[in-house]
Amino acid sequence: MENTSPRAGEPSAADAHAALSAVDESRARVARRVTGPWWYHGGLGLAVALVFASMSLRVANWAVGAFVLVVLGLGWALKRSTGVAIDRYTGTPGASRLFGIYLLAFVGLAAVGMYLEWGADVRWAIAGAGVLIGALTTGLGYRIDAAARRDLRAGR
Repeated sequence: MENTSPRAGEPSAADAHAALSAVDESRARVARRVTGPWWYHGGLGLAVALVFASMSLRVANWAVGAFVLVVLGLGWALKRSTGVAIDRYTGTPGASRLFGIYLLAFVGLAAVGMYLEWGADVRWAIAGAGVLIGALTTGLGYRIDAAARRDLRAGR
């Protein structure tokens, strides 16, 4: 007959079960807090739309610096408001997949807008692309948060 009692210094089955339960609770707590507040994704989408509009207005030289400050400020405020600092866009497989789709759409829309405005002389095409990219940033931001929550709850 095998002796299943723990040796000195080794955790018992109850200790291991308690530790796994604590990990599950911690994962659930992080999953609840990973969602960005209502203003985060909308603010990010608006900032993207405005920086693209600044290209159509030919004032992007000062707008890009302001855009970087806004994005950094939103990230800082997000971390402070949720109490969780994770790489929300690539930290989990589901979020990473959606972020890849977002990046492809972003680059495609930006390229079309830039070609139309600078190559085909269609005024405000970059601003129009920026509005679409801003809406995409906002909408997919919420979906990426949801995917991250699902993946974190599942332990991925």
